[in-house]
Amino acid sequence: MRAILDRLFPRSAGRVPAPPRLTPGQAAGIAARAVAGAGATGLAVPVRTEAGLVWDVCEAAYGSGWRVRVDDATGEPGPVGRWGVR
Repeated sequence: MRAILDRLFPRSAGRVPAPPRLTPGQAAGIAARAVAGAGATGLAVPVRTEAGLVWDVCEAAYGSGWRVRVDDATGEPGPVGRWGVR
């Protein structure tokens, strides 16, 4: 019975996740500097992964734009990716 309950309700589910260190504005600023000269701001959305919290920053535009993931713990941007029609 305990094995079934552990599968349905993992023990980590009861823990409250730590609040993010960066604000959405800070994460968007880091991503904009990583893009260097895009001249646009991105929309930052927090995403919880097994490695921790990552900010998914994507340019809000029609048709195409850029996307960067910023690590919340270190503040380091990941590789810049393009999306859309270009």
